[in-house]
Amino acid sequence: QVTWLHCCLEFCGARTMHRQSHSASMSVLASSQPAAVVAQQLSDLLLAFPSAAAGGVQWSVLAKKYEERYRVRLDVQALGHSSALAAATTLLWEVLRIVDKQDTDNPVVGIADALALAPRPGLLGCWPSLYQSLCQIVLENGVPDGTPPVSAVSCGSTVRSCSLLLSQVRPLLERYWHVNFDESGLGFLNEVGTFVRLKKLKHLL
Repeated sequence: QVTWLHCCLEFCGARTMHRQSHSASMSVLASSQPAAVVAQQLSDLLLAFPSAAAGGVQWSVLAKKYEERYRVRLDVQALGHSSALAAATTLLWEVLRIVDKQDTDNPVVGIADALALAPRPGLLGCWPSLYQSLCQIVLENGVPDGTPPVSAVSCGSTVRSCSLLLSQVRPLLERYWHVNFDESGLGFLNEVGTFVRLKKLKHLL
């Protein structure tokens, strides 16, 4: 029993030292990261959230996923910012859309409309550009389903309905949306930062 207790104490002590060492290493790495690198990494990560193009992402969720992915503690004060809102405004200025800034320590951030409409394979924060291409694909390559055209009163145009086989969509996405479209690597981060993998194109649609 004494030997077992002694081993347990040594094991627990080792785990404590490991956690302390890990926290210290994360702190050092955070202070040594160039601001330009942090900004690019945050931008790429934000683009992995489809909600970034709609209701936005809480800074706390974005920061947590950043630390998990890059093994670096995101300390906004160490980077020279007084609050999370100030850090977001400075680091993400090229892509940022502020959704809610009421809580300066946990603002809700999103991506600018122009960025959401730019094709970026593997980053489903740009789903509006994908949706736009899908609509164009179906309208230009689909078969009219026989339903009479419907007048869209609000915009003064006529809406027609077309159908297209799912098997035809993937090669057309490579032509209409992006040549590097790959349905096998589809996935996204949901509102709480959990990664969701899409196994098939139909799941994406």
